[in-house]
Amino acid sequence: MVFSLAKSRFPNPKQIRYISHYLSGKERLIIRSLLIIIVIAVIILSYRFYTRHVEYLPRQGGSYTEALVGQPKYINPILCQTNDVDMDLSHLIFSGLFKYNDKLELIPDLAQSYEVSEDQKTYTVKLKPNILWHNGNALLIDDIIYTIETIQDPDFKSPLYSSLTGITVERVDDQTIKFTLKEPYAPFLSNLTFGILPAHLWGDVSSANFSLAEYNTKPTVGSGPFKFKEFKKDQSGYIKSFTLTRNDNYYGTKPNIKEIIFKFYPDFTSAVEALKNKKIQGVSFIPKDLKSSIEKNKNLTEHALRLPQYTAVFLNQKNKLLKNADIKKALALAVDKKMILQEALKGDGVIIDVPILEGFLGYNPDIKKYEFNPQKARETLDQAGWKIPAEGGVRKKGDAELAFSLTTVDQPEYLKTADLLKEQWEAIGIGIDLKIMNPNRVDKELIKPKDYEALLYGEILGLDPDPYAFWHSSQASAGGPNLSNYGNKDVDKLLEEARKTNNKDERAKKYIEFQNILANDLPAIFLYNPTYNYTVNKKIKGINTDRIIIPSDRFNGIEGWYVNTKIKWK
Repeated sequence: MVFSLAKSRFPNPKQIRYISHYLSGKERLIIRSLLIIIVIAVIILSYRFYTRHVEYLPRQGGSYTEALVGQPKYINPILCQTNDVDMDLSHLIFSGLFKYNDKLELIPDLAQSYEVSEDQKTYTVKLKPNILWHNGNALLIDDIIYTIETIQDPDFKSPLYSSLTGITVERVDDQTIKFTLKEPYAPFLSNLTFGILPAHLWGDVSSANFSLAEYNTKPTVGSGPFKFKEFKKDQSGYIKSFTLTRNDNYYGTKPNIKEIIFKFYPDFTSAVEALKNKKIQGVSFIPKDLKSSIEKNKNLTEHALRLPQYTAVFLNQKNKLLKNADIKKALALAVDKKMILQEALKGDGVIIDVPILEGFLGYNPDIKKYEFNPQKARETLDQAGWKIPAEGGVRKKGDAELAFSLTTVDQPEYLKTADLLKEQWEAIGIGIDLKIMNPNRVDKELIKPKDYEALLYGEILGLDPDPYAFWHSSQASAGGPNLSNYGNKDVDKLLEEARKTNNKDERAKKYIEFQNILANDLPAIFLYNPTYNYTVNKKIKGINTDRIIIPSDRFNGIEGWYVNTKIKWK
């Protein structure tokens, strides 16, 4: 009878409102809980569906603003090597025959292909077709020849002069150029990464006026992925900002970012402060003592970039004490590298035992190591006759005292490392006299005359691991970069042969053998490989670089950076 009176077997909305009157409290709680679970489940399933079927892709557009410390002076690829600001700008505006990608692999840039002769003395390079300067003119072989001949002319005072000395350049045809070397040199192509200058602009500029030309600070014509737009100065002539825009005629992969603005600051403290206040989106470098001020900022991403350089204690082999095998062994055993890395670098680096770094040709992780063992260091010195006097103090052997000076540069990282080394060596009875040198006087008063006993210093290697300049005996003369004054005929032979072969396996074997000899001779105690801290806002995506040679290499692969995104359904 009830069903016959009802128009529908299902309750209508008005009737549903009265359901709660017929439910117990427990039943109402169960229903509410189930509804909440259903809503949450729907949200989770929707989110999972969305994330599985949607892909975020880079979209062209947007801008990036970065702080640089210093001022531009020579935005010129053959003069910029002494100023990081100039190198940064030149890297983006100009392009070379070859370049490094974001994996630090050497790849063709302006070059399309190359061939090496059987005697490894001739390199023939063919250009890509239809390459344009920023002003629309064609980039020609003449531009490359002009740039190289300018570098080779000592009157133009290019820092690249020594890298191209003795190289003959010859036009083969409108798209091909030939380089002839006096001797085989395996890393030669890495010397061709400098930017090319437009001859139609620079060709009439004399050597006397070359460094004074307006083009050095207003580089209107290049061939790189970005081109000059404008710069702004304050009333005192200080350049406040420098704006680059995307080169839409770029021959390679065009950048996603439309505009890059560089703002200049007098020091890193003010640059980091601008980052914290969101006036910029990145800083070219974050010093270790300023890292703590931004570590808790969730909007920033820190990129710890590995550098091809190391810091070591170079033991001058002309010093009788530091040439002694037992003393060198004891010094190495007494060094706590882990403590140095944590206290001097705040952990921003990697402990090393060899002069060829991980990831480079010839790296050998199984090299002979001197693990931290101060007790063994003391025993080594005791057995060699260096005893601590009854009254204590510095060890002696007869009338000779085991003491020497440790010289370093007046920089926070080096000063802290030197203090730790002094403490660790004095703990085993060795007397250490610290000598601190002004950075501006290092080259003239320290490196060139080799006026030190032990030197705490860093060496920049470059991408190719060729250690000839740092360890061949010919480089131990005054001014040479062989900082230990080290000489070994077997090492000389290995280094000479290695740099003459393009066979990577053969080169690697020779470098491993070289390092084995070096580990036994101990002319230096290798400490650490530092990292370069580059910090940007999380809005800047696509940064995949993890190793660099010089600071401007952080822009390797900048074509893949992006700010804007677009959605694609899978």
